[in-house]
Amino acid sequence: MKLTSRSLATGLHPGRISIGLLLTLVLSSAAFASQEPAGSVSKEGVWITLGADAFEVLADLEDLRYEPEALDRVARYSGVVLTRVHSDDLPRLSAELHRTHQRCAGFIAHASLEQARREMARLAADRPTEAPTGDYTIDQMLLVQRLEAAIGKPQMLATIDHLSNDFNNRYHANPAGLAAAEWIRDQWSGLAAGRPDVTVELYQHSATSQPSVILTFDGVGLPGEVVVLGAHLDSVSFDGGDSGDPGYLAPGADDDASGIAVLSEVIRVAMVENFRPDRTVQFIGYAAEEVGLVGSGEIAAAYQAAGVNVTAVLQLDMTAYFGSVQDIGVLSEAWTDSALTSFVTDLIDFYQPELTWATTACGYACSDHASWDAQGYPAAMSFESLFGQHNPEIHTTDDTLTTLGDSVDHAYKFARLAAAFMAEVAKEGAGDIFADGFETGTTDAWSVVVP
Repeated sequence: MKLTSRSLATGLHPGRISIGLLLTLVLSSAAFASQEPAGSVSKEGVWITLGADAFEVLADLEDLRYEPEALDRVARYSGVVLTRVHSDDLPRLSAELHRTHQRCAGFIAHASLEQARREMARLAADRPTEAPTGDYTIDQMLLVQRLEAAIGKPQMLATIDHLSNDFNNRYHANPAGLAAAEWIRDQWSGLAAGRPDVTVELYQHSATSQPSVILTFDGVGLPGEVVVLGAHLDSVSFDGGDSGDPGYLAPGADDDASGIAVLSEVIRVAMVENFRPDRTVQFIGYAAEEVGLVGSGEIAAAYQAAGVNVTAVLQLDMTAYFGSVQDIGVLSEAWTDSALTSFVTDLIDFYQPELTWATTACGYACSDHASWDAQGYPAAMSFESLFGQHNPEIHTTDDTLTTLGDSVDHAYKFARLAAAFMAEVAKEGAGDIFADGFETGTTDAWSVVVP
């Protein structure tokens, strides 16, 4: 995938725009784009897109708030259906898709019918039959080596422990879900202390009271190009009682406190190593993923509306359960970018050659990478296992550290991958990194161009 600059909607040159102004434009765009609220808060209908197999699950649910005839296939392309449901039925749909298809979310809740139709039009358009050539290269070995050496398992374990034990839940509509987002903001703000080029803020949504959390490293050479690493901060349990009850139990240790722990640790080591990227890098803890990718959906749509040039997205949703023979599952399906996905596997092979990986698929809208793909941005996702061999306790009250063996050994692999992704994708070009005495074990310099 050729990394090219694209001016913002204002016409300002992306290389000269400050990240503060960029975010101001994005937030303004989000407010404009969300005049018709999505259904996760509204007690009205919400437009959703979901796989045809998921639509059949929805159609089989009994006692829906809408009459069965309201479940029209408004449009259908590429195995995806556009329909409208009552917002109160979204948790039931999510629970049933988990039970029958083992999916997180499994549908996208759109802010408006117009936005949903744009998604269907994108699916109906012809996609390239071959992946575009790219200029993703691997040449930041010294930086990656230093980042990896600084990664600490105790810090990751502490993050998962706090998020899964000190909050009853992180459900998007529960007060604890807001408190968890604020705790993540405070933790990231503490890590960013003393770096004026690193900012942390809550991203307020129109469709949920739970905010997303965004930490931004301002780019030095190409600040108008943005690299995103994300994980979702909310949790849900389908055997934990009433989600509106403050005592509702949804620990979500693996799904997805483990992803937030990986992000937090990569942020920490980036600070330790005084990381200053060429491209702007954003770490995002997404709100309300479990009810239709709401947080990432609003953010990605707002970025697209503001003309933000997102050059690469990596999603980290569940990293701590070692369920397959292979160490890492890499999603390879229509909702991911093939060139970026290939680069992720190259990063594993080069920086962690002792590990094994395999491609896998989880279906339409199974995590937040789909929100970025829906807006035309290149996105990839690494996963703890092959799909179907992942943690069987997710979305239950047993998604705890105990189920993970009180260990982050598996998540550590993903922290190393995320650190390498950040270092390699956020650079402007091949860096002068080969300091005296640096040895890779086989060669002093290596570079690969991903076709």
